Amino acid sequence: MEEIKFDKRNYRKHNDKNKKLIRKSLQECGAARSIVVDSEGEIIGGNGVYGEAQRLKMPIKVIETDGTELVVVKRTDLKTGDEKRKKLAVLDNSTSDTSEFDNNMLITDFNLEQLVDLGVEIKEKKENVDGEVPFTEELLEEHNYIVLYFDNSVDWLQAQTLFGDFIKKKQALNSKDGYRKMGVGRVVRGADFLKEITK
Repeated sequence: MEEIKFDKRNYRKHNDKNKKLIRKSLQECGAARSIVVDSEGEIIGGNGVYGEAQRLKMPIKVIETDGTELVVVKRTDLKTGDEKRKKLAVLDNSTSDTSEFDNNMLITDFNLEQLVDLGVEIKEKKENVDGEVPFTEELLEEHNYIVLYFDNSVDWLQAQTLFGDFIKKKQALNSKDGYRKMGVGRVVRGADFLKEITK
């Protein structure tokens, strides 16, 4: 049996909740997905699963492939209507949802364009310090901006009156599909902003 080694640069962070769910899935439903190691036995994907499987002293079976074929794990003990199968389907997905990427490590190894191409959106939220408005950082493009949001038409009309043509020349941001979030921004309630600048 070859030695399996944890990835020295694992991009995924596994918190206690995530580890507990992986362990629960392995204990109650058995192994489902396979993990992936390179030709030297270092894990590419599945560090969290391997760690919990080790804790449970589960035996390991290595299937060798060069990546040109899909390895299918067939669970001969489960049928389509089984309760255990339904439970596994949920646990298998929830264990992925409860872990997150290590953004600092990703940014060290990839540029932002590569990350976007890989389908990874880097977001950082900074805590509110000394009453400041919290930052939301979206590291996709080099733009700094302030977003004003208005929850009533009176404040919005006042902003249009104060800023006039400046607002009309700028494209409004929208959270609908097709609009790309970008830059590093600060979201501020429009009414509060207007109150400060009209003092």
